[in-house]
Amino acid sequence: MTTADPTRKEGRSGPHDGGAIRLPASTSTSPTDRTQAPKTVTSPDTSQAPAASAPPAHGNPHAPHRRLWAYAHRHPVIAATVVSAVTHVIWFLFFANSGGDLAAQDAWAEFVGRHPASAYNLAWYGGMHPVSYSVVSPYLMAVIGVRPTMMLAGTVSAALTALILCRVKAVRNPLACALAADFAFLCNALSGRVTFGLGTMFALGAVAAVFCWPHKWRYHRWGKAWVAAPLAALATASSPVAGLYLGVVAAALFLNKRRPGAYALGLAPVAVVAASSLLFPFSGTQPMSVGTASLPFLYGVLVFFLVPKEWKTVRVGAAVYAVGVLLTWAVDSQIGSNISRFAMLFAGVILMAALPYTAPRTPTWWIVLIAFAGLNFWIGFKGVDDIVRTAPTASWTRELAPLVAKLQDAGAEKGRVEVVPASSHREASALPQYVNLARGWTRQADMKRNPLFYDGTLNATSYRAWLDRWAVHYVVLPTGAPDASGAVKEAKLVAGGLPYLKTLWSDANWQLFKVEDPTPMADPPGTVERAEDGELTLDVKSPGWVLIRIPYSRWLAVVDEKGDSLPAPKKADGSDEFRNIHGCLRKAEKTMEGDEWTQLLAPKAGVYRLASPYQLPPGTGCPEELQ
Repeated sequence: MTTADPTRKEGRSGPHDGGAIRLPASTSTSPTDRTQAPKTVTSPDTSQAPAASAPPAHGNPHAPHRRLWAYAHRHPVIAATVVSAVTHVIWFLFFANSGGDLAAQDAWAEFVGRHPASAYNLAWYGGMHPVSYSVVSPYLMAVIGVRPTMMLAGTVSAALTALILCRVKAVRNPLACALAADFAFLCNALSGRVTFGLGTMFALGAVAAVFCWPHKWRYHRWGKAWVAAPLAALATASSPVAGLYLGVVAAALFLNKRRPGAYALGLAPVAVVAASSLLFPFSGTQPMSVGTASLPFLYGVLVFFLVPKEWKTVRVGAAVYAVGVLLTWAVDSQIGSNISRFAMLFAGVILMAALPYTAPRTPTWWIVLIAFAGLNFWIGFKGVDDIVRTAPTASWTRELAPLVAKLQDAGAEKGRVEVVPASSHREASALPQYVNLARGWTRQADMKRNPLFYDGTLNATSYRAWLDRWAVHYVVLPTGAPDASGAVKEAKLVAGGLPYLKTLWSDANWQLFKVEDPTPMADPPGTVERAEDGELTLDVKSPGWVLIRIPYSRWLAVVDEKGDSLPAPKKADGSDEFRNIHGCLRKAEKTMEGDEWTQLLAPKAGVYRLASPYQLPPGTGCPEELQ
């Protein structure tokens, strides 16, 4: 026999209030009794008085909160979505600065906005393919904006996570788990990882298609695959890191002999990575120290041991992830520290889901609780630290115009400009529309192409060689803290004075140096007239081969004034000889530093323009007979 919970008596609010007595519900009530309403007797003298059961005029101050909390428990998906939407709006209004990862995403969105049909960005590291960063996100961010993309991705990801949690029967506290996910997605936004957030949104959609497939459609497995596989492909096309995490889930399903779901989630990311690597090759290394690897490895192990043993897919996934962290630390790759994001987003959700399976205040319960609190401290501290560390100085917003004017007056568009990287990396998005930068903001590319800033070999002599290698004509030293990983020593070197750097101009925010006797971007008989982020213009004095210090890409083409690709050399009618009317390009022999520059075969003197329109076949390559 059960009774209803006690309620407070009317008109009493003291500490000794008793509960109003309620009769227990009879277990043998007849249908007639259940349908008849109880009769009440009201005397004429008391009919106008307030009923004893009516609420007080001021109401119960806790009732709205209780009703709201009860509604959230009944509708965790709606609750998690609303909370995530509100927190992302707060992020947008108060914390979404223009530094850190947002600077990189601003730069790519702006480049794609200016040159939507360009396959090669000449403003960073000599040249980079937008697809090497992301196939989808630069174009979406260019259309709806970088920060709205983050708000959309974070909110939808929270909704999908809550949906998955509600559909998995083993999860006993979906609301608490969904709120833990909300906090993780907020921390991801604080760190400015928009591209990764977009990929995560599609990845969660693919996972939801596998785990939340309607029961009445259980025999339509191909339908599930047709939904999950395209979403998995979109996730990888948005962020290869998100595709990697789908690989972890696919591996866990495969090892648990859940092959259809594994194939649906795992094959599409492999195809996307293979195609993008073939068409838009990129190589680089993302660093990962022992300290960086320790926490994600630890949480992979904790999830494996702390969740119920019946959660086989989760435990196998945690084991695969922990092994992956060790391999990523041991073997240099483009993944590096990015692998930690999986634990940062979802380890807390899994630990919270495991908490109801432990007896309260037992050692296991305390371990799960402490692990959950520790993870949230980790990701919260990381998010706040990223905000503080990458906040750009006011000069990047208010005092940039004088620097740009001086660079334009000096003719900096004929070569590259090295801006000593700021802690905010704001230079990566603020200057590419005016000048081509020797560096940018992709750690993998920076470590691959500019290792001297990381391997301890930077000095006055090696710095001069590096300036010549990349045809740097001007160096800018901004005020404020430099990038802690790859610019502290460079900033000290430049600020201390170098014989080959002559001060051209300075104010309270900037120091502009001219490189003495700089190396040109193009060797004779060619001269660079203007180097823009999407196009390079050369004046060639005589026919012949011209070496251009741009990393070779098969997408580079000789174009006309409108940017349209000109025809490649063709065989003349009735002859085996090729007619080279407009010029063609080839990859130069590799230098001692490992650079593979671009060479133009100019058939005559004149002006030549190089760009990279998307087309098949790509570029304007020289046939073997002309090489």
